[in-house]
Formats: sequence, C-alpha cells, structure tokens
Amino acid sequence: MLGRLAYHDYEGIALDNGEQERLVRDIGDKDVLILRNHGLLTMGRSVAEAFQLMFYLERACRIQVSALAGGRPVIYPPTGVCQRTTNQFADDSSFVEGRDWQALLRLLDRLDPSYKE
Repeated sequence: MLGRLAYHDYEGIALDNGEQERLVRDIGDKDVLILRNHGLLTMGRSVAEAFQLMFYLERACRIQVSALAGGRPVIYPPTGVCQRTTNQFADDSSFVEGRDWQALLRLLDRLDPSYKE
C-alpha cells in the first residue's frame, strides 16, 4: 500500500459536512484511508478494485496486529524492497485482467453467496 495510504483521525459518526470535507481532504489522491481507532475505507475505479484493496488491506492489518502481539521487535523490510514490491503490483496486469477478482468472488460464493441477492 506504499504511496496509496492516507489517515483520518476518528471524530465520531461522519454526519456533519465539516468532517465529510476533512475526509475528502485527508484521502487526497490516495485510494486507501485508515480511520484511526475506527476502520478502513477503500476507493476504486470499480467495485472489484475497491473490494480487492479492502481484502488485502484488512489482511495486512491482521498480520501486523498478530506480529505486534508477539512481544518481539518486528523486522520491517527495507524501504527499497517495499518500493520494489509496490512497483511489481503496479506493473502486474493480472489484477487488471480480473484474475484476483474472480478468485475473491469464488471465495465469497463459498463463504456467503447471499451477496448475490
């Protein structure tokens, strides 16, 4: 998610125009927003893109929480490795061709096919 991630401080339910404007400001040109102490938002050019981002972001958050719960120092990859991985995903046409989306739909069909209703 390197370079794609923004943050927004929790202010309660976003019902007033002021916070809605701050949400828009905070996301800026990013497509992933972490609402501190609250949750996650993703945006995409399609439902598939937004869902994929949410699926992988949620998994990454679970992995990070598990790693931090281990009570030992977490070893993070060097920035160069993170940038290289970001570039690899950006250049990978399998996401554009929908291979991951099709796999996620099959998973959803197994877990809860009621989404089709």
